[in-house]
Amino acid sequence: MSARVPVVVIGAGREGLRQARLAADCEGLSLLAVIDPADSARERAAEAGFPVAAELDEAPAGVAAAIIALPIASRASTAEAVAARGLPTLTDRGLSQSLRDGRRIRDAYARSGAPLLVGHHRRHHPAVAAAREAARGGLLGRIVAADAVWMLRQPEDGGGFAWRVRSGSGAALTQFANEVDLLRWLIGDIVSVCALTSRATPQSPETDSAGAVLRFRSGALATALLSSVALSPWGWEAGTGDDEDIARSGEDALRLVGSEGAMSLPSLTYWRHNGAGKGDWSRALSRLPLPSPTLDPRAAQLDHFARVARGEAAPLVDADDALMSLAAALAVEESARTGKMLAPDPDRPDAWEPTAAAIFRGLAAPDPTSGDE
Repeated sequence: MSARVPVVVIGAGREGLRQARLAADCEGLSLLAVIDPADSARERAAEAGFPVAAELDEAPAGVAAAIIALPIASRASTAEAVAARGLPTLTDRGLSQSLRDGRRIRDAYARSGAPLLVGHHRRHHPAVAAAREAARGGLLGRIVAADAVWMLRQPEDGGGFAWRVRSGSGAALTQFANEVDLLRWLIGDIVSVCALTSRATPQSPETDSAGAVLRFRSGALATALLSSVALSPWGWEAGTGDDEDIARSGEDALRLVGSEGAMSLPSLTYWRHNGAGKGDWSRALSRLPLPSPTLDPRAAQLDHFARVARGEAAPLVDADDALMSLAAALAVEESARTGKMLAPDPDRPDAWEPTAAAIFRGLAAPDPTSGDE
């Protein structure tokens, strides 16, 4: 068995404590401390049974890796400081709120030589791994289209998204970063997007529904339809049960369609023509469930991070990859605002930076020292 990697979690908010619990249970990691300068945050972490420190310099000796679980809007400077120490790092729940900050983080780790794993945990789900293998391996033929749905009504108190609601930022828009990254992982890079958004009423403080059409470099098309005011069983977290705040429905939330078959996720239900000749709409299709092991993708992500920290694996999601997903998510909102079809570009000037506030405005609402994410 490989040696455990001594790790700290920076940020003692909701996500920080979840990462601390997972790190404490991970066979490849040894949790040294949860770090947060806010007294109240450290008290929460201590009450949960974790060793705490106010600053990285106060952590026990031997820190060899870090998990940054701060709010996404306030993590760039922390990430630069961690990179300067040469610590392998996992940034929880994405890279940054803007392309500018994302490039800052990417460049800091490039200078230091330390590996950076960006936390897009859906990629670590076993159903996603199986679907990617099927899509890339030709099981579905040429990928023609995909359809992603996230239609989950937010509780009146905001539930896990309360910090976004207080600031007027919509949960549906923040989900686009997750949907876009998953579609990119399965199909490939996105070359153009067009989108529309809506609000429940003209007086509504937030954009609560959004739809987008995405074109991929391969020529495939995808639609993504998201709403935080619609009541339905369809949404990735509802389908997988991966989020403790969202009730599990077990229903599929994504469909991949190819020239020779189709697949829905997360159930991995596979449709194909089983008879002689070429399938078409006049011939019945066979429905075949594919095996998928039960595995917590966040725990799998930490197992992978331990291997990255030991130098045994390259990051599944590096900064350049994460910037491509962020650029596509920002292009969705900018397209909805301008009515134009746009091409995502992670290296574009800062013209879209105000758009980041429209998607992630709520990330700056909490006290940035609290890790309240």
